[in-house]
Amino acid sequence: MIDVIKKTLDFYNRNALKLAEKYNRSTPYKLQQFILNSIPNKNCKILEIGFGSGRELKFLLKNGFNVWGVDGSKEFVKLAKSEFPEISEQIFQAYLPELKLPSKYVNFFDVVICIAVLMHIPKNFHQLTAKNIAKYLKTNGILILSYSLGTREEKERFFEKMEPKEVEKAFSEVGFKKIKELTTQDSQKREIEWITELYKLRDKP
Repeated sequence: MIDVIKKTLDFYNRNALKLAEKYNRSTPYKLQQFILNSIPNKNCKILEIGFGSGRELKFLLKNGFNVWGVDGSKEFVKLAKSEFPEISEQIFQAYLPELKLPSKYVNFFDVVICIAVLMHIPKNFHQLTAKNIAKYLKTNGILILSYSLGTREEKERFFEKMEPKEVEKAFSEVGFKKIKELTTQDSQKREIEWITELYKLRDKP
């Protein structure tokens, strides 16, 4: 495991319960509406990578979608399995950029959602991240990618300086085409700006 990713996951494992309560007190309405408007239909198989507190898992289940979830934090995984027993067999511990899932999920998903994850991964691993997401996504599948912009300094977690043009280049090189984007302010009232991007997987790596 990459050292800075291990450091970040250690932070989430130590603080999982406190962070889950904090994140679940805020509702990113514009993000959630973007997600709803981007999912082609209710029959889609959806994977959320880095579900964290489970906020969007809950939102998707409430709206009648068939959802799977992965997170690198074993403590977030425990919380999610407890909160969502109806999909406990569809919740796994895995992390980017490797994203090792059972082989039956290769070319399986119609939609992948990845919120507040990419900025924790060093940019020289962004293309590998895109390649391994594409592995589990069907051709013409949808990727919804959301990350904070600019630089964030913090001792206990790693944050990459995020530039949308660099992200688009990394993902386009493995077959993703950006369709649209949305810029929003932080739902927790922090001085952070977020970008949410919709990609379509045109070609498999």
